[in-house]
Amino acid sequence: MIGVQDASRQTHSSIHSIIPFAAAVFISSCSFVQAEQTNINCALPHTDNRMQECTIVKRASEFSDCLRSTDIVEHTCVLMDTDVDFCDADQILNMSAIFDSSNKSLDCAGGTIDHGWSEQSSQNVTPSRRDKQMPFVRFFDDRSLSNLSIKNCTMRGTFHAGIQMTRFFGGELGGDGKLDETEDLPVGHSNILLEDINIEGGAIGIYLGNFSEDITINRVHVDGTRRIAIYSEAGSHRIKITNSTISNNKSREAVAIDSTYNSEISNTRFLNNREGGINIYQNCGELKGQVCPVLRSTPPNGNLITDNTFINNGITGIQIASRQGRNHALGWCASLGGLPGKFTDTSIDNVVTGNTIHCSEGTAMVLMDGPNVVRDNNIIATQNCVPFEVSTGGFSRTKSHLLDGLVVEDNDIQSKRAPRLRNVGESVILNNHHK
Repeated sequence: MIGVQDASRQTHSSIHSIIPFAAAVFISSCSFVQAEQTNINCALPHTDNRMQECTIVKRASEFSDCLRSTDIVEHTCVLMDTDVDFCDADQILNMSAIFDSSNKSLDCAGGTIDHGWSEQSSQNVTPSRRDKQMPFVRFFDDRSLSNLSIKNCTMRGTFHAGIQMTRFFGGELGGDGKLDETEDLPVGHSNILLEDINIEGGAIGIYLGNFSEDITINRVHVDGTRRIAIYSEAGSHRIKITNSTISNNKSREAVAIDSTYNSEISNTRFLNNREGGINIYQNCGELKGQVCPVLRSTPPNGNLITDNTFINNGITGIQIASRQGRNHALGWCASLGGLPGKFTDTSIDNVVTGNTIHCSEGTAMVLMDGPNVVRDNNIIATQNCVPFEVSTGGFSRTKSHLLDGLVVEDNDIQSKRAPRLRNVGESVILNNHHK
């Protein structure tokens, strides 16, 4: 990958909380047990106790060779102490698969997990308050799991995340959420395969927790989520999203690459996502004082965005350093020490190439940091859509150096509107083919 930054160059600090700006509200509200806690001691070890939210709990080993619809008559949390296969594609089960150990798999064999809360649901149920909090798949968040696979599933009808892979490090890093400079970055969930999955609706489609690594998301379709389709948290790397479709996401960008580095999004379609396709950014540690420190120590550098198709994604298809110059109020941003001010987003050495972007509104691409390379893309911007923007975001011309080394060249652009350029210095290369 061009411009890949070695992990050893990343600053060695971390976080206790996995609640990002994107998901804080939905995760805290979805857990009525934790929502009642007002004082969080970040120096204490964290224990995952969310199994208490399950009305019915069964172990996977209690079932016979494969799971049938008759095995589960109402919402059941299935603790994955062994591999689970559905019997065939006709099986529809109201369950949540809970992984608490490594080296396990869930194969729905083309069948469906249906919690009953959508127009597409095959059943109408009245879940308890607890059942409404449960995703289709959840990993225990007080330990790092590896070598897991979820395949061949349709998932619909939850108010929660579809696949929740959060990770807490409470008590391991001290109350300030920082590692010693000599310590390695921790490892979250790793070596996970999500393949041939359809997720319909829900709050968030797939949530990748802190320091996730070697996650493959292949042939996955996430449609109609209320917030973000795929969220990749701080410190995550070698995340690979391929051959997938993200569509009809409603109130945030479809894919959030938050402080995630050395990762790839390729051969994926982004269709009709109202608030944008892909945002690459470094969260400033938002919600300071409400949760444990959220200090993003790994900027989203060295990512490859290639051979994707973007059609009508509202605000923008791709944004790099999407929070450049965002103005924060007192106490909101941990990276600013809780003081008010504008945050400098860092996102460098990314490569955006071979993509096709169709838009009729908004901006096809917004680029607000350098050095990055944007080359050999095809942009068709009709009506009111701007083909691309190069700017310093919320900053004035005094921050024009942030764009140094940005290369935007050899892109084929069909547009009646000119690019939007603001605070662009001589070190930015702009050399494209306008039609």
